[in-house]
Amino acid sequence: MSASSMDVYEITVNGKKYIVEVGDTSSSPVQVVVNGVPKTVDVVRGTRAAAAAPAPASAPVETHAVEEPVVQATPVTGEGQVVSAPMPGKVLSVRVAVGDTVKEGDTVCTLEAMKMEMPIGATASGTVQAIHVNVGDTVPHDAPLVSIG
Repeated sequence: MSASSMDVYEITVNGKKYIVEVGDTSSSPVQVVVNGVPKTVDVVRGTRAAAAAPAPASAPVETHAVEEPVVQATPVTGEGQVVSAPMPGKVLSVRVAVGDTVKEGDTVCTLEAMKMEMPIGATASGTVQAIHVNVGDTVPHDAPLVSIG
């Protein structure tokens, strides 16, 4: 599924912001990308979102607002430290593999942002537990890149 066929939302849950890209909602489950991590979710259709923020009388009413899915976004969990994208960008390289030992400050991947290559360093020493991105992915600010435990 191409990113252009997905609707993009910024959702705040318990004070944490998530960038959620939602695919075709005509049937469930739905493909979504939460902070750069692909997921498959079930959707519940409802009118709570439309009722919470009624449109001014003069504004055109978008009929699809009632059809918006309610997506439960969850942060990456598990043991370890998550290395997150400090800015939106494109993943140019992933320099570690699951099981690799890294020291704090070691480059784990490289992002391209504003036409500059930005090395992203490990935020802790330990073993790489998970890699949440692939080379070529475009990630938003704060997207999980690598987990270190």
